[in-house]
Order: sequence, then C-alpha cells, then structure tokens
Amino acid sequence: MVFRKLIGFSLAVVITVSCSGPRSYVNPDADMGYYQRVGVTAFESLSEDTRAGYKLQRILLTELLKKHEFELVPQGQFEKIETEVRSKQALNFPTPLDSTSLAMIAQQTGAQGIIIGTVRDYRMERVGQEEFPMVAFSLKLVDAPTGRVVWDVSVGERGGPKFPVLSF
Repeated sequence: MVFRKLIGFSLAVVITVSCSGPRSYVNPDADMGYYQRVGVTAFESLSEDTRAGYKLQRILLTELLKKHEFELVPQGQFEKIETEVRSKQALNFPTPLDSTSLAMIAQQTGAQGIIIGTVRDYRMERVGQEEFPMVAFSLKLVDAPTGRVVWDVSVGERGGPKFPVLSF
C-alpha cells in the first residue's frame, strides 16, 4: 500500500513514462501501516543548480499534501528542529543525518518516519534546436527511531516533445 503511494507521488512529480521506470527498494520487514506522521528533510543537491534540492522538496511536499497519505510535520517546525539537531551534533548540511540525530528529530516532532531526498541532476538539455528538462533524484523513507531504510526510490527522467517531466 505505501509502496503504491510512493510510486504514485513519485510519478506525479515526474509525469512521464520511462523505459526503465523508477528503481525502488522496500524493506520486507517494515510495517508500512506504522508510518502515519512523517517529516521531510532539506534535500541535498548534487546538480549544478544549487537550488534544485529546494525546488524538488517543495514539489514533493505539495504532492504529499494533495494525496493525504501521511500527516506531515509542519515544514517550518521540521526545519527548525533539524537545524537545531544538526547544530548540537555538529552535522553541517549536507552531511547525512545519523540515526541518533534522526531519533532526536523524531522525538521532538512526533514523526515515525523521515523522508530524505537527493537531487542528482536537474537541468535543461539541448536536443537539436530545442531544450528539454533532465531530472534525476532519490527519495527514501527512514524509520526515525532506528535509522533503518523503509523504502528507497530513484528516478531519472528526460523530457521530450511529447513527454514533459516538470514545468520549468
């Protein structure tokens, strides 16, 4: 059920059909029904666009709110607590949050899970006389108290004349 939710909002973000489709992992031992309240961390951007992480994080938050699949920790509250925990643990962004930090954030926000995102590519690609978007990113839901990966999905899509990826 949650896996279908994940694919649903990932595809809503991507809005295109791919030859290979998203690559995904679901922890077979995870109790998907447990994750009712989740928080979303600041996304890391590995692309040339330093704001790509913020842009895709906002798209994901909108899709999650539209779907009503999870109760979201209010983003301002989550960001404030994530910043405080990173400061206490001396984990500057984009250093990944360790399990201790995730547990501290969860305790203060009431989140059972935390979504972590990484943008690998976010750019316009020229094909002939036209430009099309290229987007590649990974999302994972982490069990907040333990730091174990619940699910992980990687998506990489290129738009084209008949296949828009995102509205740029």
